[in-house]
Amino acid sequence: MTPIGLLGIVFDSFLSVKKIFITDSDKNTTIPEFALNFVKQLNSYFKGELLEFNYPVNIQNISEFDKKVLEVTCEIPYGQTVTYNWLAKKLNTSPIAIGQALKRNPLPIIIPCHRVIKSDGTLGGYSLGIEIKKWLIEHERSTLYKFQLMKLHHRML
Repeated sequence: MTPIGLLGIVFDSFLSVKKIFITDSDKNTTIPEFALNFVKQLNSYFKGELLEFNYPVNIQNISEFDKKVLEVTCEIPYGQTVTYNWLAKKLNTSPIAIGQALKRNPLPIIIPCHRVIKSDGTLGGYSLGIEIKKWLIEHERSTLYKFQLMKLHHRML
């Protein structure tokens, strides 16, 4: 269980993460040995101890356009947001096309599409739900703030 609910995780035959989704089924809560490292990273992320995932992922079964959108999305710094319009300009496409590509993101949280919001500052959509998107953005911002405070404190010592 995570702060955003129970996550379902699908791995491919090479043990790369292939899909993440919210589930209400806890029928298989035993974590296989091979998945422990990824689960540790998820737990560290939710505790505010991990800013970037370092685990193999598989996004092979998506279009080239979606891959480009997700690659640029991975460049959005932790704790920050950009707009659908900003991503659209960067990729020479429309904000709607960006939103549709992000909707198909099989790895929300790892590929941080929650960091993309509307130009008016509202959240827009999110495959795991708007409340979860809001929680993730606030979680990252507060974690980043804590890291900055710790750096400032260490400089003053």
